[in-house]
Amino acid sequence: MSAPDDGRGAAEQGQARVGFAEHRIQAMRADPRIEAAMRHSVNRSMAYYDAAPVMHRNLKDVGRFVLGVVALYLDATGGLTHRRLRDLSGQTGLISTGAATALLLRLRLIGYVAPAETLPNGATRLYRPTSAMITAFRERFRIELEACAMIDPRIASVIERLDEPQVFPNLMAVLGADAINAARHPRPDAASIDRLALRTAGMLIMFHLMQSADQGGAFPPVGEAQVSVSSLARRYEVSRSHVLTILREAEEMGLIVRLGEGRWRLEPQLGEVFRTFYAVLYLGAIKGARAAQAAMAGDRGRP
Repeated sequence: MSAPDDGRGAAEQGQARVGFAEHRIQAMRADPRIEAAMRHSVNRSMAYYDAAPVMHRNLKDVGRFVLGVVALYLDATGGLTHRRLRDLSGQTGLISTGAATALLLRLRLIGYVAPAETLPNGATRLYRPTSAMITAFRERFRIELEACAMIDPRIASVIERLDEPQVFPNLMAVLGADAINAARHPRPDAASIDRLALRTAGMLIMFHLMQSADQGGAFPPVGEAQVSVSSLARRYEVSRSHVLTILREAEEMGLIVRLGEGRWRLEPQLGEVFRTFYAVLYLGAIKGARAAQAAMAGDRGRP
């Protein structure tokens, strides 16, 4: 299917929905099952870092990860083109249009997208995500769907059928639109997480701290984490100064406090901002899963 000539269409139409009602976010935050879900998300995400090295070496900040989501969304809603990716990247504010161009090139170089249509002058117009990209993102989202199923078991059927050809695109059609809307309408109470997430490996480093401090009680934990700046730098392939910048920013935001060499205390504010972050994420994932279920039911009803 070719994308519209003006680069507009389903992608822009899908952005009419803006966020979730505040009472729904607060209800999700208050759900007693969310702590187990968050622990699952963090622990499985950390394990997946080692299982998908191509993804994590090339999409180590949320801006580029979200643009990968947008690429899958565009493919599911009319076609992935350079122009549509640039247009949406500029609208989200997560990443510049120039960086979106560089990201598309990077996705091609690592075998995540491939040209599907070539114009007479040799310019590529339409791209398709490769099976490598679809598999990497599908398995990453499987983690969050598993966490969501702890809160809403009704979505389990989506997880069971996630490998089927049309299920993941149906999911991305909703999740991509929500990711775009979330980027365009950031929540002030999640500003600290948004800022850290845009740093290379920023979320991974915060996850690492949470894992280190986790004693099996409340999650995210409050208490001491022992981490080596050098080991964090080696594990996530960044400089020591970069790790220190992230830790200092987190401290300035009141999320952590430095206790001494290699020792940090996670503060209650860290749990508050991550609870909001995951409440919004889980609401979006559950909505996407239900949309995928509706599409699956429609497929079963066709002759």
